[in-house]
Amino acid sequence: MSPSPALPLDRCIAAGPDGEAARVRLERLRETGVALPSDGAGVALLAAILASGTFLPDLILGRPERLAGLLRDPWKQQAKPRAVVVREIEAACADVRSFAELQRALRDYAHGEMLRLGTRELGVGLGAPADAAASQSNWPLPEHGLTLEVARELSALADACLERATRFCEAELRARYGVPVCHDGAAGFSVIAMGKLGGEELNFSSDIDIIYIYASDNGQTDGQAASLGLHDYYTRLCQAITRAIAENTNEGFVFRVDLRLRPEGSAGALCNSLAAAESYYETFGRTWERQALLRARPAAGDGWLGDRFLATVEPFVFPRTSSEKTLDEVRTLRRMFVATTAEASWNVKLGSGGIRDVELVAQLLQLLYAGKRRDLRERTTLPALHKLGLAGLLSDHEVRTLSDTYRLWRRIEHRLQLEHGQQTHSLPTEEGGMACLAQRLGYAGADQLVARIAEGRAAVRAIADTLGDPVGGPPPRVLRMLAPTTARGEVEDDLRAAGFRDVAQAADNLETARARLPAAWLEEAIASPDPDRALAHFRDLALRASFGLFTLLRDDRQLLRLLAGLFGISERLSRHLVSHTEIWPSLTQELGVARPREDAWRAAFAARLVGCDDEGALRRLRLFHGEEILRIGLHDVAGDLAHDEVSAQLGRLAEACLQEAMQRVANTLAMRFGRPEAELTILVFGSCGAHEMRYGSDLELVFLFDRNGTTSAGMDHQEWFGRLAQRLIGALGALLEEGRLYSVDTRLRPSGSQGLLVTTYSAFEEYHREQAAPWERMALLRARPACVLAAPAQAAPSDFAQRLAAITYGHEFPEAVLRSELARMRRRIETERAGRGPLHLRFSPGGLTDLEFMAAWEQLRHGATEPALRTTSPLQALAHLAAVGLLDAQVLDDYHFLARTILRLRLLRDDQDDRLRPDDESPLARSLGFGRPQLKGQLATRMARTRGAFSQLLA
Repeated sequence: MSPSPALPLDRCIAAGPDGEAARVRLERLRETGVALPSDGAGVALLAAILASGTFLPDLILGRPERLAGLLRDPWKQQAKPRAVVVREIEAACADVRSFAELQRALRDYAHGEMLRLGTRELGVGLGAPADAAASQSNWPLPEHGLTLEVARELSALADACLERATRFCEAELRARYGVPVCHDGAAGFSVIAMGKLGGEELNFSSDIDIIYIYASDNGQTDGQAASLGLHDYYTRLCQAITRAIAENTNEGFVFRVDLRLRPEGSAGALCNSLAAAESYYETFGRTWERQALLRARPAAGDGWLGDRFLATVEPFVFPRTSSEKTLDEVRTLRRMFVATTAEASWNVKLGSGGIRDVELVAQLLQLLYAGKRRDLRERTTLPALHKLGLAGLLSDHEVRTLSDTYRLWRRIEHRLQLEHGQQTHSLPTEEGGMACLAQRLGYAGADQLVARIAEGRAAVRAIADTLGDPVGGPPPRVLRMLAPTTARGEVEDDLRAAGFRDVAQAADNLETARARLPAAWLEEAIASPDPDRALAHFRDLALRASFGLFTLLRDDRQLLRLLAGLFGISERLSRHLVSHTEIWPSLTQELGVARPREDAWRAAFAARLVGCDDEGALRRLRLFHGEEILRIGLHDVAGDLAHDEVSAQLGRLAEACLQEAMQRVANTLAMRFGRPEAELTILVFGSCGAHEMRYGSDLELVFLFDRNGTTSAGMDHQEWFGRLAQRLIGALGALLEEGRLYSVDTRLRPSGSQGLLVTTYSAFEEYHREQAAPWERMALLRARPACVLAAPAQAAPSDFAQRLAAITYGHEFPEAVLRSELARMRRRIETERAGRGPLHLRFSPGGLTDLEFMAAWEQLRHGATEPALRTTSPLQALAHLAAVGLLDAQVLDDYHFLARTILRLRLLRDDQDDRLRPDDESPLARSLGFGRPQLKGQLATRMARTRGAFSQLLA
């Protein structure tokens, strides 16, 4: 028995692209029992659908009855007017009573329309006999010009679905919460279409980019049982609309909804009032947002409000003048998109010479010229190119080239997406993929299509390249990380390449602040010693900063660079700066001076306190203190100050605050308890006394007065000065809103914590002659008078410094005892303070403490006879020893290195612990201009050399 002849449908499929896969789809369709077409046009149409990929066949397989409706649908041969789409959706949703029913009705109608529009995109078999089609050597050529018409129809479908969802969801909300009432005008709500939807150029797998806008925040709903504020009301409305369109139910979705182009992006409010949107674009709007708004239009909701929104943002989108910076930013955007595309699989949308290049040519020219020429304002790409040609901004040849190639790219884009219903723009790379695509597009073979693509790319690229390369501006990677449409994985890859350690946290920080984070800030964060830390602080600043601050940092790149360095180094100062925005106005004035003149600095300090009561003075002191620490830190980070200059300025600040606070406390006490006929001297010890003040250092103080007696009001001197000391400690250490000045440590007083807080000069002298331990004598080496409260009748303060020197250097220890005691003290510090944890830059073997003990050893041995050694500064003592040949000068260099490294480590963290933890090694190294291995090598070499020198003297 001879085999049956092949049916026309089978023959047509066999002659088409992807024949085997199409045949399998046909068999699945036959299994449903649906009646298949037998006429030539119907056969050719179904064959084209089955050969197009899986997307359109699956729409039929899900609802087989759609096939018969499609075959008799008159609108598959012509564009369906918007009014007809609206009427059909109304009819499809006429019986909808619940949200779930609305979702089902919208999806069913939209999928039917997708099928109809897919057949219009294929554009074959609408009249040709099946046998004639099957007999042709090539698959029938599609009708040209339909792709962009289909794109308009897809956009109309999205608009109608959004409108129906908006009206249904608002009716449900009003039934529950009442009608929204606005106190400063009419209440209103609008869905603004952006991107391809705004330009009425939607493709089959497009997300729809939208922005939700409502009229005003001033009001609430009038519900009796429950009422909502307007922002809450419209937020719920937006959530419902988004779910109605985009939620993936059993029936799928209508369109994916992308809200990332809204003000503040993903981190911002779901919807914005008109005023809030205006404020955002005025303050934070960027060039890419101007570019996005070129295609904005009202898609659903209250048209009058949509028009008001467009009028409101018009000055932002179309300024009267455009700068070179605008041109550079759009050029850089082009480079950003091209850089993300692999040439091995050309991306028809983003690849060089692709859809985005065509759009960028039109949009850049609009950004530059449409501010003055309203006739150039056009949302859709091809009409925009035509208008630019009429204006003489593009030649006739350029318009024809861009337009023809754009039509081809959009056809290719649609065919790629019809294959599997996926949002893809890359050409196939699998074997036979290009041949199949070529046949679907009507080309003789893959080589012909590849040649046409190469020709089109070259032509578009040649025109787009006339836009030029960016002269300056942010690198493409920075703009890509800040673009709201960049995928999270790509952002993390870029962050990793830029040197971030915790890329997940850094990506979160970008997500939170990218809408407000200027590209220059991210650039400087990447260049800072610690990009992770800097970005976190820039995030906080972006969310808190005023428009004036953004302007300040935009106009002063050097200041921004200093700030980034600080943000990447200092946790403490960064938090202070971000928290106290009142400091910012002085950034370019007082804070810009690395070494202010002493008289000017003192005058500025005094001027801050004029007219203040005691509480106000404490607050002003803290503000001035914070500004000074910031100023010093900025110039330290910038390399403008050596470590000893930093310490000197920190010490000057500490002593000024101590003197001012003491004087105010004393005046307050005198008004109530009289003034003592005795002098008070406050000694500073430790780092402040040694002129080695560090960031975050405590003040180690000892309070002394010259004689016992009573005040004019009869209070004992001891009690009066004790109260002064207690109040002063509290004034310096209290944590106010403006921060804390200094913690005070008084344990170096006679008898330590067990002794009196305040003691007399003579008792102090007697204690150190008769009872003090050797370590206390060493502590005295760093003690000096910081401020004196003179007695009322005293002509001039007494010079307690001479008496202090006599106490410190007037008692000799046997050399062996002294060496043994210093070595014992050093071992104890090493064990108790350094321990076995990470390297301690002060207390570990070879740390700064070794050098301080070496200076102390020589000072205690020879200070009585060598005036140059009678200094509270270990650095000065070591410098003298090196100058007279008693010490290798290299040790002095090691002191400078360790002191500078400790200062920078203190900036890095908000604590006084000088341990170098592993996580701090890289940022510390970068802040000092080293690589991590180089820093570790330097520390190892220098600390080993220091320990060797120490051992020679004291081991």
